[in-house]
Amino acid sequence: MSTGEIASSLAALPHFRSLEPAILERIAATCVLSTYRSRAPIFRQDDPCRGFFVIRAGRVRLFRSMPDGREHVVHSLREGQSFAEAALFNFGSYPVSAEAVANPTEIIEVQGRPFLELFYSERRIAAAMVGSLCVRLLSLVQRVDELSATSAAARLARHLLHMPSRGTPITVELSTSKRELARLLSITPETLSRLLRSWREGGMLRTEGRKLVLLDVAQIATIADGG
Repeated sequence: MSTGEIASSLAALPHFRSLEPAILERIAATCVLSTYRSRAPIFRQDDPCRGFFVIRAGRVRLFRSMPDGREHVVHSLREGQSFAEAALFNFGSYPVSAEAVANPTEIIEVQGRPFLELFYSERRIAAAMVGSLCVRLLSLVQRVDELSATSAAARLARHLLHMPSRGTPITVELSTSKRELARLLSITPETLSRLLRSWREGGMLRTEGRKLVLLDVAQIATIADGG
């Protein structure tokens, strides 16, 4: 992939969309593109940080390994999203593991050392990234609030309503398995299955494999609001 093609992918990120093409080309020159098969690790928890990453195609899950062997899913990411910036700027190592969950998954790696040289020498890059990361931090705080203060049904409803959708009636497609979705929402797989079954029987949605057809968006929105 050419530097120009990588720059085009970077331009779609909130971090960089306000930057001029010449600066994007300089950032792209610090990047490499890699392709991963499903379940392949991108990095492991506690690995030294070598940079941050942008998903050009496919999906990625971030998870922490617990002392008892369980895995706690931190985030499920899709095309056009980035991850591991905080590790580069602050931690020095990766606090979570990352692995591809689609085959193939294309990842742009923004290599740490050359990018940091640009970051500290070009104020426009720093300003753009700080603003974007502040917005992301706010969304993470809101997610913590939701997980601690809302019911399992409300969490599921909000997740479905915020997913990319298409068509009429609205159709969303799960980017992960139902087990992974349950982990993301901090509920048990059994609770997720029970909710989906109840909503199907109540005429609120229809399942078609990984696709969910939302037949009663108003009722799902009511549940999302705690009703």
